Amino acid sequence: MDEGGVVRITFVIPYFYPAWEYGGEPRSTFELARSLVARGHSVRVLTTDSGGPNRLGHIGKNEERNVEGIEVLYYSNVSNFLAYRHRFFWPPEFFRRVHEQLLHTQVLHVHELRSTISVSAYRSAVRARVPYVISPHGGLKHFGKKFAKSVFDALWGKQMLDNAGALIAISPVEENEARAFGVEGRRIRLLPNAINVGEFQDLPARCAFAFRWNIRSSRIVLFLGRLHRIKGADILLEAFRKVRATYADIHLVIAGPDDGEESQLRRRVHAMSMGDAVTFTGFLNEKDKREALVGSDVTVVPSRSEVFCLSAIESLLCGTPVIVSSACGLDPLPKPEQGLVQFISENADDLAEKVLMMAGAAPFRHNVAAGRDFMSQEFSPGAIAAKAETIYEEVLRRHG
Repeated sequence: MDEGGVVRITFVIPYFYPAWEYGGEPRSTFELARSLVARGHSVRVLTTDSGGPNRLGHIGKNEERNVEGIEVLYYSNVSNFLAYRHRFFWPPEFFRRVHEQLLHTQVLHVHELRSTISVSAYRSAVRARVPYVISPHGGLKHFGKKFAKSVFDALWGKQMLDNAGALIAISPVEENEARAFGVEGRRIRLLPNAINVGEFQDLPARCAFAFRWNIRSSRIVLFLGRLHRIKGADILLEAFRKVRATYADIHLVIAGPDDGEESQLRRRVHAMSMGDAVTFTGFLNEKDKREALVGSDVTVVPSRSEVFCLSAIESLLCGTPVIVSSACGLDPLPKPEQGLVQFISENADDLAEKVLMMAGAAPFRHNVAAGRDFMSQEFSPGAIAAKAETIYEEVLRRHG
């Protein structure tokens, strides 16, 4: 550490502020970075110009920017289509410059395991004798592209994890996945995602969302996430079909960017004759997302695997109760009276019962203030940054 306890930290991540269409990872990483800066540390982020389906339009080629005290270097991908659709990031200038960028850092924090830029950063850190930690962000399990992931792990992933100063898990679910992957428990550290609770102080009117989307039903069920099989929107559709058989005055909103499953979901809605009861909004920006959360009666997280339920936290901060799959990781977990209940993963019947309980004709009432307070205390950026600081200092001490 420098004099005064200042740590010079470098983040390497494929997508960063304001690439929110990639989900919670860039958002939580941004909150962690700026909270570390607020605590007096120096944070540099090496990332790419992919913003989702499109490049970050306001970013020039291989441009450096200061974002709220964070030094961010955006390197241009050869193909944004390959970056977004296939998670294949290829920024030539990053590969050329990453070694020199690490020469003056004290600790490297690699966000995501299976990425070309993670491999390049790992190799450079070893050459420069810089200690590093890895946050897989839910990427340890082989969901989809199993052969490619197995090859990656055999070539690079296993050695990257073996040589890391620490593996940072965002929930107990990811801790267990890391152990199953062969990472020793002594090198695993728990660090939940950081949430900017300040953004949830001035909330929109409850009626705004239904008015905007012309929804006339008395109850709204919200799915908020990428349209990918792992996120389980198809499970929710099956449960919703059962719910409507009991309680017809209810509407389902599927909000989030397409990640390969939207057309299939739309076909399923048509086959179930539920077109008038289901709305697809596409990607929602932060303002519109909060409007959706406030305007819904319950948020459902039906994921087949989810190491950290970001949308559950955001929903409770908006005062809206949540139903989460038992396969979802969140620690600590709020109680039902604070607004969160679980259903058996991939069990549409159980989910239907929970939806009727939370948003049926006689909905379950939770303590809104208690739910908000719980999330504010446990997941504030300041609290998470303090835990991260401890991890970095521990790794530096061991490195000598």
